[in-house]
Amino acid sequence: MLLHILFRSGDTTFMKKQRYTPDFKSLCTPGQSYSRENLLSQLIFFFFVGSAAGFLWEVLIFLVKEHRFRNRGFFYGPWLPIYGVGAILLYLLLVKQKKHPAAVFFLSAVLGTVWELTAGWLLDTVWDLRYWDYSGCMFHFRGYICLWSALGFGLAGTAWVCFLSGFFSRLWLLVPERIRRNVQTIFILLFLVDCAAALIFPNAGRGITF
Repeated sequence: MLLHILFRSGDTTFMKKQRYTPDFKSLCTPGQSYSRENLLSQLIFFFFVGSAAGFLWEVLIFLVKEHRFRNRGFFYGPWLPIYGVGAILLYLLLVKQKKHPAAVFFLSAVLGTVWELTAGWLLDTVWDLRYWDYSGCMFHFRGYICLWSALGFGLAGTAWVCFLSGFFSRLWLLVPERIRRNVQTIFILLFLVDCAAALIFPNAGRGITF
């Protein structure tokens, strides 16, 4: 009888613990069967989408300002991983809030600013390189972050979490699984080669570092 009571008590405790386990199935796009492989594939795709979008955005800024191409960022390839990591973090942390754009905006601004401050400080401390400097902007902190960049993160995060992430997930699922695997393998290998090169000789120079 005592063993039965202990077993039932342990079972109840286990059930309570299970209730608070993160529901990773909810992170997958509707229509996509849940598996670690599918979720990982989706997040890798988001990383490269965010990285490429960030690269294009910063290149566009310099095209407008200086009318010339600048290969922005620490790496040599057409990607800025700070945006890719940000895209993954915002998706994982805020996707369940996507029906509340105001909350997503505020949290995206906060999370994006914290991530930008962390990345900027690390680059400056470890490699003595500054890839952005907001010193001339209003309400900045040591040039790493400012009010305008926070608002930009809020707007971009809201667009990404509430609208674009779902669209890109569905688009990715239209690609046959074998092709998805091959494409991701190629991109990961290229990115790793770029990482090795950038760690030895970081991309720097006029219009790239400050």
